[in-house]
Amino acid sequence: MFLLEDVVMSALDKLKLSEMTRRAVAATPEGRLRHKLVEAINQQIAAVEAMQKGEGFEIRRKRWTKDGEGNKTLQDRLVKFRPWYWQQANGAFMLEVRYGNKIVEIKPKKTAIEIGDVAELVPTLTLVRDAVVAGELDKQLAAMKGRFGKKLA
Repeated sequence: MFLLEDVVMSALDKLKLSEMTRRAVAATPEGRLRHKLVEAINQQIAAVEAMQKGEGFEIRRKRWTKDGEGNKTLQDRLVKFRPWYWQQANGAFMLEVRYGNKIVEIKPKKTAIEIGDVAELVPTLTLVRDAVVAGELDKQLAAMKGRFGKKLA
């Protein structure tokens, strides 16, 4: 006799199952540090792309505020954006990687990346993001966390 359960089980047997959960990716301290830095790099990339198109870039966050009567309301607030890149007097662009408001040392005593042309900002930020995902800056991020405690985690 043919049962529907046999068909379902055989279809499920074709799947590669795992014990991993969505939260397990950022469950480690290194994963949380990486995730926060990757999100910040993604914001920088979006800002550079907006700048290249001649558009403005702003970040908005939802915040709870109290009115005069003590009632809480959820409002959309503008957050100040701080670019990691700047243009030197000779026209070349420079880039600093930041974790929070602290500068990350890419190599010992080397904090800035020389970019050159504005067109190279996005590829450089993408390269830095790939390095963060690969764990190449874990040692620097852990050292920063050690210096500043729980504020960075």
